[in-house]
Parts: sequence; structure tokens; C-alpha cells
Amino acid sequence: MKSRHSLYILFTVVAAWVFYSCASIGNPEGGPQDKMPPIFVKSSPEPNAVNCKKNKIELTFDEIVQLKDPSNKIVVSPAQTEMPKMSASGKKVTIELVDSLLPNTTYTLDFSNSIQDNNEGNPLENFAFAFSTGEAIDSLRVSGIVLDSRSLEPQQNVIVGLQSNMSDTAFTKVKLERIARTDSRGRFIVRNVRPGSYRVFALNDLDRDYKFGNPTEDIAFYDSIVVPWCRPEAVADTAFALDGKTVDSVRTVNKTRFYPNDILLSMFNENRKSQYLQNNSRIDSTRLSIIFAAPSDTLPELAIVNKPQPDNSWYTLERSAHNDTLTYWIRRPELVSSDSLNVALRYLKTDSTDNLAWTTDTLRFNFQREKPKKEKKKKDEPEDTLPKIQYLSLSLLSGGTQEVYAPITIQSQEPIERLDSAAFHLEIKQDTLWTDITDYRLAYRDTTLDRRTLQIRHKWEPGEQYRIRIDSLGITNIYGVFNKTYETTINVRKLEEYGNLIFNIPAAGDSAVVELLNSSDSPVLAVPVRGGKAEFINMLPAKYYARLYFDRNRNGKYDTGNYALRIQPEETYYYPGVVNLKKNWDVEQTWDIYETAVDAQKPEEIKKNKPEKKKWETESDKNKKSEYDDEDGEYGDGYDEYGNPTGYGSGNSNSFNSQKLRSLGSGMRSR
Repeated sequence: MKSRHSLYILFTVVAAWVFYSCASIGNPEGGPQDKMPPIFVKSSPEPNAVNCKKNKIELTFDEIVQLKDPSNKIVVSPAQTEMPKMSASGKKVTIELVDSLLPNTTYTLDFSNSIQDNNEGNPLENFAFAFSTGEAIDSLRVSGIVLDSRSLEPQQNVIVGLQSNMSDTAFTKVKLERIARTDSRGRFIVRNVRPGSYRVFALNDLDRDYKFGNPTEDIAFYDSIVVPWCRPEAVADTAFALDGKTVDSVRTVNKTRFYPNDILLSMFNENRKSQYLQNNSRIDSTRLSIIFAAPSDTLPELAIVNKPQPDNSWYTLERSAHNDTLTYWIRRPELVSSDSLNVALRYLKTDSTDNLAWTTDTLRFNFQREKPKKEKKKKDEPEDTLPKIQYLSLSLLSGGTQEVYAPITIQSQEPIERLDSAAFHLEIKQDTLWTDITDYRLAYRDTTLDRRTLQIRHKWEPGEQYRIRIDSLGITNIYGVFNKTYETTINVRKLEEYGNLIFNIPAAGDSAVVELLNSSDSPVLAVPVRGGKAEFINMLPAKYYARLYFDRNRNGKYDTGNYALRIQPEETYYYPGVVNLKKNWDVEQTWDIYETAVDAQKPEEIKKNKPEKKKWETESDKNKKSEYDDEDGEYGDGYDEYGNPTGYGSGNSNSFNSQKLRSLGSGMRSR
């Protein structure tokens, strides 16, 4: 009996332990991550409804959804004067149009990727909804891409619109009729277009008036008039298994292709900035700073109000190349010692009619001086009655290592009043002796910009050492302060430390300029194309990128466009790769600027406007998506009866300046 009781107790303990183990709280194993976007289920009114008089649209999805940045991503076409009311609650999205509905008009609600599931934020890409207040739905489409004219960056979230008014001034006076917004890759689809002829524009609509009324806005315009059209085509429809990789089936289906679908809009800014006084300050007792909001070819006029001066000799001007940043070095001792200066500034300012007119402002420049610190004197130390001598400070801007192709640059702390060229000595070290050099040039870098920077030019011998000596009293600044003896040595790089890069560009002609770029997409050096070649000699080893533009007016700089004069910006092309230049290497590359589609030329490493990345998406997933986006290559070709997108289209149409647009499926080219 006792044995049975013991077994019973043992069984009870074991059973309790097993039960506790099974019931203990722990972290459940996670299933596969949700990567599916919300699925459209139904709507009121129905998709593509006709004779619709309701201004409130309700969309229902299969899960709880949210709206991301709806005011910037959701676009209603035709353009609305009043912002629609937009909200998401549970599985429903509600849009209420505030403007009165127009008769016999097809309305399109383009949601871009603003509709997302509530948990993972998976976006429903390129979702759009349409209805008509008339008897029929307009169904044609126009699609393409918007790139920055200079950098070929995809222009994200800018307005693209159609205008049937063929007047040259319609873009500046009349709202765009049918509009869309570019996605994170710069692509656009203007949907539900009625048959007709249209001009195409892109606009970074800062004031939300859907016209080019603000001269500071970025714009693009298409040179040709477009006539939308479509045709049915049989395409392969591939179905994948649940893993998203395994092909389940392939069938042929009939779909509608919409044209034109390869429009390239090159966006630019006319640089028509309003001119006004942006900032003014007194840097220290000797300098006044005046900064304008825009470049100018006319300098302002300055006059001291409370201490009249007979002329402009009371200052020395140091300016930027475009006269928008000005530094006035005060020369008069009584003005330097004054804690407050009232200055009458007469300058050109943009008035209410957008014209430049002379205006005068009285500016007050104050300076708070630090109280002099009393130096502690050691006990029994004799008092120093001699004043300390101040010397002109000089600095070597070019550094101790000298490039073979560059001048030596020396800068004074204040503007130079007197320069004695006989006090300058340039020497080369030969064996152990310093030998004088006389065939060098000494000059200001640019006396019209500043009088502080000196340059010494010479044909430097690679690998050699040079010495610069400036005798005492050789330089005197505007305050009568002179330099003490100055001496420094520099070492010129050896040729083996450089590399040479040559681009063979047979299609460039002689009006092209090639810019060598660093990893920040900033120019390092620009050279003209001569004889089909762009040569970069004696370059420091680094990773380089390259950009070419056609200098149509041969002024040696890149020029933007002008809508009033119908001038497109100068064409730009990127070398679609990176050049890893090494020491003592010569790299020669053949560059066919038309071989790679213009929207695929810029290397991803230096591209700044990259597609939005989903939470779960790795870099490799993102790159794969950007390569094809839609299996059929039908982006913009069709939406099913529920408004869900079916893909991106392709075909042949005119593109800006004969540039080829990348094929997102089956070939997007220009004439």
C-alpha cells in the first residue's frame, strides 16, 4: 500500500512538472514576415463608375490601412483648388472632394504609394481610382520619367501635367488640365486622358497653383506636341508561386498598350532669384559683411551716414565672383575704432512687379569689443615699456606638397596695399645647394575679387624641392603692417604618384565638356573634348566618375534652360561606371554616350534620390526591383477593374534631345 502511495505521489509530481513546462510563457516562434501590400476589395462608387455625382469616395481593403503623407503623395486630376479631405479608419480610406464636380469629366485619384498596411507599412504601389461625371470614362495615358537636367537625378514627387491649350503662355497662366505626381524613381503616368493634342510639362509646384507662376520653381517642358493613343497587344503573363521566385505558369493575355510611354522631361531652374538684402553683419572691427539673395552684375553703393567720407577710399572691397557675397575692409582708423557705424546702402532690389529697382537701406553695424586682459607680472620683473610689433600674417594655402600642375598660393590675413616683387625669391634644391630661379610669375590670383591671395607660377620639376623666401617689408597691408622674413619649402610630387585618364568619346564632337567627379558627385576638374578625346593628365589616385555636357554656346560653363525663349538646358550624360585610377597608371576608356539609356547612366553609388526602401527590403532586393519592377514591362499599361496597377509600358516615341530612355520591359527609345 505504501509502495502504491509513493508511486502516486511520483506520478503527480511528474505530471505537474510536464503541465507547468507546457503552460509556461515563452516567446512564440515567428512566422514569415508580412511583405504583402493591402488588397483593394470594394469601393463606393465602383471603379470607373459613370454619371457619378458623389464627391465622397470610400475605398475598402482586406486589412487595416494607413495613409502616409497624403497631402504630398495623393493627387486628384483635374487639379483641385481646395485640398481634398483624406482619412483612413480601419480598413477604409475616405476621400472627400471639396471643389464642385465638373460636368462630363473623368476624375482620377492617384494614391502613389500612400496607402500602406498598418503593421509593416507595406505600400500599395501606384494605386489609382477613377470615376466620371459624364457618360463615359476617358482612358488614354501618357507616361515617362523626369530627371534633373544637370545631375540626371530622378525628380521625386513633382507634378507632371498635360495642357491642351497650345498658347505659349498657357503654362504660366492656366492650370494644368490632367496631372500626376512622379514616384521615387522619377516615373509618372498621367491617367484617364481624353483624345486630343497636348503639351507636357513638369513642375515643382511650390505654391500649389498648378502653373508656372513662381519664377523660382523647377520646371521641364517637352518640345513636341503629344497625341495619346493605344493598341491591344498579346503579352506573356507570368504567375509565380508563393515564394515569389518559382514560376508557376505562363500564359498569353491580351492587354492594352498606351502611348507615348517613354517621355523624358529634363527638369531645370531658370535661376531667376529675387534680389534682396539677405544678411548684413560686422565680422570684427575691420570688416563689414553684406550678403544678397541672388547674383548681380552691379555692385551696391555704400556711404557712411554719421561720419561722412568724401569718396569710397574708406574701404577695400573683397567680393565673390557673382557679387552676392561682399566683404568691406574698413581702412580708416577712426572707423575701425568706432563701435557703431551707420551705413547707407543703395542697391538693386526686386520689386512687386518682379523688376529690379534701386532702393536705399540704412544699416547699423555694431561691434562689441572684448575688454583687454591684464597680464600678470612676476615679482621684481622690470616693466616692458616698448610696444609689441605686429607683423603681417602669411599662410601657404597650397600646402607643403606641391602638385606639378598647380601654382603656389600664399594668402595674407588682410588686403595687400604694397607688394615688392624684388623681395620674393624662388629657389630649387640641387644636390645640397639652393639655386635661384628667375623665370617665375608672381601675381594676385584675381585683383577684382580680392587683394589677399598671391600666386607663384612656374613649370615645376616633378620630385624636386623648392624654397620660397620673402624679405622683411616685402608686403604691406592696408593698415601699414608689414611682414617679417618669411621662408617655407615645398616638395613637388613625383610623376609616379599620378595617374592619367583618357576618355575616347567619338560622338561628342568639339562642343562637349567632360567633368571628372568625386564620390560626392562634385566636379574635380573639367576639360573640353578635343578630337574626340577628354584627357585628364596627372590626376591623384582615387575613384572617379565622369559627366559630359554639350556646351552649345561655347561659353565654357553649363547653361540651364529658359521657358520664355523655349531654350532647353544643355544635354548631360554620365559615364555609367566608376574609374579606379591608381598610381603610375594610364587608363583609357571608350565612352559611347548613347549606348546606355539616359535614366540608367548615373551610377547608383553617387545617386542621391534613391527609391524608397521597405522595412524588410535588403539592398539586393531593392536593386533587383529597380531592374525590372514589373515582369511584363507594362508600367502604365493597364489597371484591372478594381483599380490595381498592372505595370509599366514601353514603345517608341520622341524623347527630349534625342536621348534614349531606359527600357523598363521592352525598349524605350527616342527617334
